[in-house]
Amino acid sequence: MSQLISLVIPAYNVGKRIEVTLMSIAAQEYKNIEIIVVDDASSDDTCSVAEHTLARFGCNFKIIKHDTNMGVSAARNTGFDVASGCYVIFFDADDMADPDFVSALFEAVTKNDSDAAFCGYRLRFEDTGKEQAVPVALNPSLKYSAEELTVMYILGQIKLAHMAAIFKTSFLKAIELKFTVGSWFGEDAEFVKKAFSRCGSIGFSIGCHYIYIQHENMASVSTKQNKDKSLLRNENNAEAICRSARYLAEFAESPKVRRLAMDYVLAEGLMKSLNVMVRRRDKEQFLRLLNAPGTRWALLAVLKHVLKNSRLFVNAVALLVAPRLYFGIKLKLWG
Repeated sequence: MSQLISLVIPAYNVGKRIEVTLMSIAAQEYKNIEIIVVDDASSDDTCSVAEHTLARFGCNFKIIKHDTNMGVSAARNTGFDVASGCYVIFFDADDMADPDFVSALFEAVTKNDSDAAFCGYRLRFEDTGKEQAVPVALNPSLKYSAEELTVMYILGQIKLAHMAAIFKTSFLKAIELKFTVGSWFGEDAEFVKKAFSRCGSIGFSIGCHYIYIQHENMASVSTKQNKDKSLLRNENNAEAICRSARYLAEFAESPKVRRLAMDYVLAEGLMKSLNVMVRRRDKEQFLRLLNAPGTRWALLAVLKHVLKNSRLFVNAVALLVAPRLYFGIKLKLWG
């Protein structure tokens, strides 16, 4: 008998979109699934649409309502807390998936009894209907260690989305990993880095089975149109990277990943934090962080990775050699 897989779906004001999302889940070839929708205090008909759709298709589902809007991280954590499946997938409420999405991930994660697995995805642009594949850039005939895959993900050599990944429930509970509540952006990549760094093995499917819908109301688009939200997004991303660096340095199974956390990931997060301060025109805070214990060490350490990320290298040199000039140039570029 197939093992139960829980799909956790945080939902907030997606009444016009969630029906199509849930229909794509109901159409999965893998049938032993549990659908958990966490309505994060929506002010529209998200909850009723979800309940009606899932009941109409005879799905095994739970709907949980938050009394107040707590954010996507809290919603995912709420769903995970009540998940009954042996495996869990964190699906987004405005996306879709091919019918073989769950079955492909299940095959990938159970092939070598891995703690996690992932697949490729496709960007579907709602305004044009066109798609862009983001495949898994790995050789399916080769076996990759969890360390290799974690390093490649950190360095941006493989691209993956948290929605196109599956995790063993017992693994996440054993390491007590949750999404960071209060973080609205960057929390997904933070979660994946933390999880991968603790995995014994990681599987993958080269197929692009997840459909990531690109539309005008998605957070990554709407925040660009609002200066304050854009700053919040950049700030959250910087904080998430710094948190993941410190987590990896302490808990990663691999010594190589632990080293990379402190002489690459941390520098990336600190640079993003410094750039946020430039955007805020806060030179005093910029210089205070730059001169804080550990910041210059992190920037010096990243210099060894010039071949891995030349942009990071150039910015680190500029910050170390001419920080005030760096501040002025960036300020002019960003207005």
